[in-house]
Amino acid sequence: MVSNPLTMRLVRPCFLFFFLCVFSTGFSQKEYKINFKINGLKDTLCLIANYYGNATYIKDTLKVDGQGRCIFKASPGLPKGIYILVITDKVYLDFVINNDHFFSIETDKSNPIENVKITGSPENRLFYDYLVYNKKKIEEAQALNKEIKKHPDQKDSTRLMSDRIDSINKEMIRYKYDLIKKNPTSFISFMLNAMKEPDSPPIPKLPDGRSDSTYPYRFYKTHYWDDTDFTDDRLLRTPVFHNKLQKFLDKVIIQNPDTLIKEIDIMVEKARPNAEMFKYLIWFMTYHYEISEIMGFDKIFVHLVDRYYVTGQTPWVHKTVVENMIKKANKLRPLLLGQKAPNMIMVDTSNQLVSLHNIDSKFIIILFWDPTCSHCELEIPKIKEIYDQNRENYGLSIFAVCSDSSLVKWKESIRKKKMNWINVDGPRTLTGNYHDQYDIISTPVIYILNERKEIIAKKLAADQILTFIKNYIQLKNK
Repeated sequence: MVSNPLTMRLVRPCFLFFFLCVFSTGFSQKEYKINFKINGLKDTLCLIANYYGNATYIKDTLKVDGQGRCIFKASPGLPKGIYILVITDKVYLDFVINNDHFFSIETDKSNPIENVKITGSPENRLFYDYLVYNKKKIEEAQALNKEIKKHPDQKDSTRLMSDRIDSINKEMIRYKYDLIKKNPTSFISFMLNAMKEPDSPPIPKLPDGRSDSTYPYRFYKTHYWDDTDFTDDRLLRTPVFHNKLQKFLDKVIIQNPDTLIKEIDIMVEKARPNAEMFKYLIWFMTYHYEISEIMGFDKIFVHLVDRYYVTGQTPWVHKTVVENMIKKANKLRPLLLGQKAPNMIMVDTSNQLVSLHNIDSKFIIILFWDPTCSHCELEIPKIKEIYDQNRENYGLSIFAVCSDSSLVKWKESIRKKKMNWINVDGPRTLTGNYHDQYDIISTPVIYILNERKEIIAKKLAADQILTFIKNYIQLKNK
């Protein structure tokens, strides 16, 4: 694949944006006309695509003549950003749409980046000067790294090579800062600023003379977005912003729902003046936390729905989609960590009603299972081992809800698996459909409650139960 250091994506459709509409802001009134000539290509089709968030979208199809020429024309409202000339399914070329409206790009099919010739676009010339320089320096550093790995015992030579790699990195940083200083209004400067990450100054001393070990993190987090303008939607049409956003959410911010909610709301408010940025942030964060498998992060999804969708701040989203999201948030809200678990009153194997809320234990494990579930066959023996060996030490009870309505099959399976705990039949209930109560789509599903019947964990694997309980007790006793 021929690519460049800034772009490593293939053009592909994305159906997650089906409810998004694209806004155009602040464009000049000149039409765009870009002439391409691709040596080694003739009598075929090329595609024009653009970056948007973490995906790329086809914008136009160009007919290539017998001399490898094609023309891309667009209206004055063409959104600014990085666009892609897709030469083949494995060869493509990025170019800038910003202030230059009429220009030409000539290149070669076999090596489009290094053979590119730009006419009439200082923006794109600067862009490619950077790409070629960056590619050369990265390849130089990679070659040195390869040599270091080949000769780990040659300390003197590897030290010299390591010093050279450090020197290359410093050169690249100087090059970028110099480029930004000399060309502050160029698109490449705008993108390099968005890519920048803060360098922490020297660590200050605490009053007692010790170094403040938390300072580097606090400084990094505080200044992470210093050079990013959330009101400039050109960010969305680069291969930079989405990755930086995801890194901030997944790795920079402490992975606590309340902390993340606070930071998310701050970013959304920064983006509010720009309709497209506002819309993208709300969409991405809603989707990101709706599908998250991290326990407790459904609280973030519920918050986003309550704050932005319920209040009518997402008019671009179809009414039916909003209704479904609100319905899902309403279902999840009673099941958030810290909430008192919905009660279930069901018939046990002796045909007696048993109430979940009447169980007196330090920890209650709720197990939703099915006699014909193959995954249950693997998980239940593990749960039984944990229960038999630890029920006295940790005050465990198990409330096992069977989804099968066949009493014979249910009781046979209990005997076979030696499920010596509270067994109830889900369909025989006084408290409603447990599928809706506990968001049960498949089995097995495990919830853990504390002695106050509050949900403290959910949708764990059997192997995680004991570790979670031990950690919970340890944190509680601190």
